[in-house]
Amino acid sequence: MEGNPNEPYSPVPILGGNGLDLFGTGIIRLIYPQIEQRLSLIYGNRIQNADPAVTYAIQQSAMHPGSANVIGSGQKLAPNRPLNEVLLEIDGGFNVLVVKGLEDQVSSPEVAKSRAELFSRLNPGKVIVDTIADAGHCPHDEQPAKVARSMIQWLATLKEDSMEVEVKPQSETV
Repeated sequence: MEGNPNEPYSPVPILGGNGLDLFGTGIIRLIYPQIEQRLSLIYGNRIQNADPAVTYAIQQSAMHPGSANVIGSGQKLAPNRPLNEVLLEIDGGFNVLVVKGLEDQVSSPEVAKSRAELFSRLNPGKVIVDTIADAGHCPHDEQPAKVARSMIQWLATLKEDSMEVEVKPQSETV
């Protein structure tokens, strides 16, 4: 692990926390009127999961006084690494399961298929890709039985010795 938990927090340079709150507020105002439409894309294959209660819960959370800070704080995180880069680096431990819905309306079915093909070629033997033809962006929510079956099959392939993790005493990690 990198970093020192004992170092004092330093705000984001230039605009600081107020700038992040402003950024978060802008994002929420942009997306808030689109929540229902975005949910229909995300749950396109199982639209009943985007019921009014889910829409209301998301809208209510977006209006919470701290929500802009949560969105803005994401800008302080380290830059994202592309998933294909992360999957390429898997070399020890156990295999990784990637379950991909092929009817993803958020990125597009074409992108979902090409990403599944790319992931399956990246690190053969370490990255296991299972595609679900009749699922979209949230396969675990749209086809829970198929995702569970995929996970059970994947778990059965793991060897007991590959799941051992070295745990260092607290004093050695600081």
